Amino acid sequence: MSKAALAKVLSALEILVLEYQDDQSFQVIGHLPSWYRSLMGANQEPSAVIYLADAFPFLTYFLDDALQFWQTEQEQVLKSGLWVEVDQSGTEIPLEASALGLDDQRIILIALSQTTYTEKSVLIQQGRENALAQSAERKRAAEQLRHSIFYDWLTELPNQSFIRLRLVDALSQTKTGPDGSFALLYIDIKHFKAINTRLGLWAGDQLLMMVAQRLSELLRPDDIAARFGGDDFVVLLRPVDGEQETRKITEKIQRHLLVPYAIHSQDIHIQFDMGIAMGSSLYQQPEDLIRDACTALEYAKSHGAENYAIFHQTMHLQSLTRMQLEHDLSRAVWQNELRVCYQPIISLADGSLQAFEALVRWQHPTLGLLSPDQFIAIAEDSGLIIPIGAWILREACEQIHKWRNQTHLPLSMHVNLSARQLDQLDLLDSIRGILAETQLDPRGLKLEITETMVFNNLEYAAAMLRQIKGLGIQLSMDDFGTGYASLSYLHQLPVDNLKIDRSFVETIDTSGTESEIIQAVVQLAHSLNIDVVAEGVETVEQANRLKNLGCEYAQGYLFAKPMEPGQIEKVLHKNFASLFDAVQV
Repeated sequence: MSKAALAKVLSALEILVLEYQDDQSFQVIGHLPSWYRSLMGANQEPSAVIYLADAFPFLTYFLDDALQFWQTEQEQVLKSGLWVEVDQSGTEIPLEASALGLDDQRIILIALSQTTYTEKSVLIQQGRENALAQSAERKRAAEQLRHSIFYDWLTELPNQSFIRLRLVDALSQTKTGPDGSFALLYIDIKHFKAINTRLGLWAGDQLLMMVAQRLSELLRPDDIAARFGGDDFVVLLRPVDGEQETRKITEKIQRHLLVPYAIHSQDIHIQFDMGIAMGSSLYQQPEDLIRDACTALEYAKSHGAENYAIFHQTMHLQSLTRMQLEHDLSRAVWQNELRVCYQPIISLADGSLQAFEALVRWQHPTLGLLSPDQFIAIAEDSGLIIPIGAWILREACEQIHKWRNQTHLPLSMHVNLSARQLDQLDLLDSIRGILAETQLDPRGLKLEITETMVFNNLEYAAAMLRQIKGLGIQLSMDDFGTGYASLSYLHQLPVDNLKIDRSFVETIDTSGTESEIIQAVVQLAHSLNIDVVAEGVETVEQANRLKNLGCEYAQGYLFAKPMEPGQIEKVLHKNFASLFDAVQV
């Protein structure tokens, strides 16, 4: 409770509040009742400093006891006293006082006593009994306060404050023990905001509690799991025998956390990114260790195939570079540094041009031309993908509208849709607005999604995709075969075609296994009235093999690299059949 709030409460009780000063005086911070004015004189102001010897002679003795009490007692509880002052008219005024330790404040409360001086002995006895009761109550209140300070209200796990204290202790032991004897694991839930958006805040809270429970189940005797805030958790692994054991424990935690979560009677699949900082005598403060664990976390998000990374010094430079790129990217759209290139998609049946895929590039002022894999992940994590994605969609729709008018062909434009965009509450309105602005027939637009985007919450994704499909837009499943259980849920999604990932295509002319996989995918797709596009086609052999397996469309360097709009003008009426019909498989 603040001074102002405390003073307001006590004023209503006709209590005078005096705060102890360094010069052994008291500053009035509360109400001045009428009996105090008669005692000290009407001219005394509430802000006046009261010197005890001049104000309350007997209070001086009480102060001596209070000072000793404040210096020696562990628990800062009330200590009551009773005495009588005589005012200017000679009238006895019975007073009661209490000494209170409030955080770093030392306060004396003085009130007009309702008892006579002769009842002092009875009052003292009662005061002792009350003090015991008050002490027990204050201990309970102190424990509640401690719990609120050091524990998370939702998950009941320790919080930031608690874990920082334990890190101080762990770091102090590295001064005498070996480095790497403990590790800090920082855990971030991927796309957590999407859970709140799709299922509601209650579902998000349920997920956090379930994650906390699973972490608690995995703790060894000296490990500590804590909620660090939002959807972030940390685990203090102590002890660990270097990086090898740390990796082993981390992977065990990862496997345990990846098991689906039953929320709203459906299984929710969640992914996690993790960053690890190993304990070392080089660290001086917990904040330094936390910073490096976060740096490793960011590295894992953009580089870690295993979704976790252990901090090493080289990550500092990469982190700074990433921060600078994010800063530059925030201005790239408005400074016209982004550009869209287009890669043709052709028919394997007759070599005709069917569509284009819009691929963004960034002409950085100092780093040169950057490909999507150098900045799209940064855009996703920072939220910049929302304005960038809208800009790409507008540019692509405007361009395909122009080419459709030029060629009078039913060409379509493939545009990638990110996970962040799919979670936009106003996504449908944004798409409608861009279609109206560019005057594009919705049938000329095909939005590409990935398996990972829909896997986290299939029910929500399917509903959103059906609404997009309702606008007359087609849908394509990108990078098919690299995600989770693709074949098992494909029939639930309203997609028009799927794109076989280039990793299957690149070995199709040398691996019988890849051919069998592609053939199975093509057969399944056709049974669902879905067309198939093969990505990354670079050789004549690959093109013909795909054609014989029943794949309808292809794109890749065999036909054309991504090109600027001006270069595309030269191939709008080109037939690509001559590039692969020469060889028959």
